Amino acid sequence: MSPELTAALLSETPAAPPVLRERVAAITTLTPPQRRVTARRILAIAVPAAAALSLAAAVAVGLNTAVSPAPSTEAAPPKVASSDESRETAPVIGEASRRALAPALDSAAPAPTRGRAQDYRASLTLLVDGTDDLSTTTQKALRTARRLGGFVSSVSYSTPEPGEGTAAVGLRIPVSRVQAAVVQFSGLGQILAQDTQIADLQQGLDDLTRRIRALERKAASLRGEERARVLAQITALRAQRVQINRQAAFATVELNLTTHEPKEPAAAPGRLDRALHDAVGILLAELAIAAYALIVASPLIVLLVAAFFGSRAYRHHADQRLLERA
Repeated sequence: MSPELTAALLSETPAAPPVLRERVAAITTLTPPQRRVTARRILAIAVPAAAALSLAAAVAVGLNTAVSPAPSTEAAPPKVASSDESRETAPVIGEASRRALAPALDSAAPAPTRGRAQDYRASLTLLVDGTDDLSTTTQKALRTARRLGGFVSSVSYSTPEPGEGTAAVGLRIPVSRVQAAVVQFSGLGQILAQDTQIADLQQGLDDLTRRIRALERKAASLRGEERARVLAQITALRAQRVQINRQAAFATVELNLTTHEPKEPAAAPGRLDRALHDAVGILLAELAIAAYALIVASPLIVLLVAAFFGSRAYRHHADQRLLERA
């Protein structure tokens, strides 16, 4: 291009014809401006959406808890035992309730079955007033056991602090008088817990008796070493039978005395409290998951941020060089 033509074009700007202007205006009107999808726009939508979903989940769990019935706090019924064992448990009661229910408590310990060998075990936990009452009650329990024909198998007495202490007394009471013993022990303090277990021993005792008789008949027809061996078996089985009879003759009673007041059971939370608790728990769990995900993804996030700012710096540097060349 000649210098004269270049100077003419620079000095005079050619005007576009009207037809060209109308076409450009029509294209501009028909084609809407395209919006660029940037990371800032994505974050501006994703973050509020995630927060709204988390809050909605927590609210849904809380409402479900509020609508659902409260869990029952009643004590479970006593477990039904097999035919060889029976079990009864007395719950923790107050002094006023104990006085009102004294007859029922006295008959709470089941009676052993007459004519059958049984392993009878009972335990009582009583509340007493102070260490002085603890010592007096322990002595009363020992005298009661001896008066009923029983004996003491173990005693553990502890007073770690002034005014506070515990005592654990193991007693062996004739099984025919164990109900009377439980009734008298129940009057030594406030009943906190009561437990009775009865295991039948008659079946095992009958089996031993049948085996002994069979071996006795067998020994009658034997001689020498074989007879001596059978007689030794009979002696061992008879010793086992004697041991079972002794076990069935005396009941085991464990008496636990304490000066510590039982703690009142905590009141069951209301529906609103349970709903708030569950909703806050869901939010905390979601925050913990988000924090864990952020920690795991932090190296990748650092690399992405470095790449973004590096790209911006490179473009800015390229623009500066282009302007300097112009």
